[in-house]
Amino acid sequence: MIETIFVFCLASILGIFTGLLPGFGVMALMLVSFPYLLFLEPHNVILFYVTVCSVDQFFGGITAIVFGIPGSSHAVPSSYEGHKLFKEGRGSEAIMYSAISSWILSLFAVVLILCLLPFLFILYKTWNSHVQMIVFSLATFFILLTSRNSSILNILLFCLGNLIGWVGYSDFTNSSFLTFDLSMLYGGFPTMVVITSLFVVPLIINSYLTQSKTIDFPGVSTDGYKSSFKDILKKYKATLARSGFLGSLGGFVPGFSYGMSSIIAYSIEKMYQKRKNTYSQGNINCLIASEGANNAGVFTQLIPLLFLGIPITVGEAVVYNIIESRGYPVTIEWFQSTFTLVISLFLLSSTFGLFAAGRYVNFLKALDGLSVSWLYSFVIIFLFSSIFYLGSMQLAGWDHLILTFCLLPIGILCYKLDMLPLVFGFILHDYLYEVGYRIFLMYF
Repeated sequence: MIETIFVFCLASILGIFTGLLPGFGVMALMLVSFPYLLFLEPHNVILFYVTVCSVDQFFGGITAIVFGIPGSSHAVPSSYEGHKLFKEGRGSEAIMYSAISSWILSLFAVVLILCLLPFLFILYKTWNSHVQMIVFSLATFFILLTSRNSSILNILLFCLGNLIGWVGYSDFTNSSFLTFDLSMLYGGFPTMVVITSLFVVPLIINSYLTQSKTIDFPGVSTDGYKSSFKDILKKYKATLARSGFLGSLGGFVPGFSYGMSSIIAYSIEKMYQKRKNTYSQGNINCLIASEGANNAGVFTQLIPLLFLGIPITVGEAVVYNIIESRGYPVTIEWFQSTFTLVISLFLLSSTFGLFAAGRYVNFLKALDGLSVSWLYSFVIIFLFSSIFYLGSMQLAGWDHLILTFCLLPIGILCYKLDMLPLVFGFILHDYLYEVGYRIFLMYF
C-alpha cells in the first residue's frame, strides 16, 4: 500500500512534467523510467502508467490553450481552438471547460466500459481490416471537409503531409524515400519538427497579426469551476456524448488509439458546428470534443491489455515487458485482477488533474497585460530548445534543428492557411498505409 501511494504521487508529478514539456510525452517517460520501474510490484507498474497518462492529458491541453503549443500530435486541435480563446481574453473559460469536460468524459469512459464488458469480445471480432479502412477513410473525409481552406487546397495539404511523413527509411518496406543520401533524413522528419515549423509558427504569426497585442488573463477561481460545471452540463451535453463515445471507442480498439479518435471527434464536431453556421476559430464545442475525447480514450486504451493481454501502445508494451521480465505469469486473468484498482486510481488521478491544472494556470496570472511579442518569443525559443534537446537524446540535436529550418519557410509562407490538414496527413500516414497495404494483399 505504501509503495502504491508513493507511485501515485510520483506519477502525478511526472504527468505534470510530461504535459508541460512539448514533444516529451508519456512514451518517452516510460522508456526513460524503464530501469526504475523494474523494481516496482507489477500492479504498481500499471498504476504508474495509468496515472501519468491521466494527469498528462490535463496539463498538455492547458499548455496548448495558454501558449498555443500542442504537447503532442493529438493536442493540435486544442491549440488551434483554445489559444484563439485565450488571445480573446476567454482563457479562463477555455481552461475551465477543457478541464471539466475532460474529467466528465473520464468518468463516462469508465461507465461505458463497465456496461460493455459482456460484449467486448464480440466487438473485437468485428474489428477487421475492412472496418478499419472504412473508419480511417471517414476520418480523412471529415478532416478534409471541415478545414476552412478550399477542398482542393485541403487535399493538396493532406497529401503534402503524407509525403513528409514518408521521408526516411521504412522498416516496413525496407526502402528509403526522398533521403537524398543524407543521414539526417533516414530517420524521417520528427513529429515535433513538423508540428513546430508547419503548425505552431504559422499559428503564432497569424495570431500576432490579427489579434490583440497584449494578454488578458485574470486567472481561474473556484467559482469558475462551479459555474463552468453547470454550464457544460446545461449547454454541451450533446457534444460531451459524441466526443465521449468516439474517444472511448478509439481507446479500446487495437490499431486506432485515443489520439486518432480525438482527431475524429474534433473533425465531426467542427463539421456539425459548420452545418449550424455557428463555427469560427475559438469554438468551445470543438475544444471540448478534442480534449474530452483524449481523456475518455486514455482509460479505454487499457482494455485490450487488461482483457486480451494485448499492449496497443509503446507505453503499454513497456509495462508488459516489465511484468514479463519479473517472472510473473502474463495472463489475462492476472491483468483482469487489477481492473478495480486501475479504475479507482484513474478516477483519483483525473480528479487531481482537474484541480491541479487550475492551480497551475493561476501561476500564469503574471502574464496578464504582458506584450504578446514577449510571450511568442519565449514560445519560439522554448520550442527550438526542446527540438534540440530531444534530438540530442538521439545524438541528432543539430540535425533536428536543420530539418526545422528547412520546413520553416513553408510554414511562414502559409501562415494565412489552415494547416491542420497537413499536420493530420503527416500524423495519419502510417495508419492509412498499413491498413491499405493489408487490404491490397487480401485482394491483389
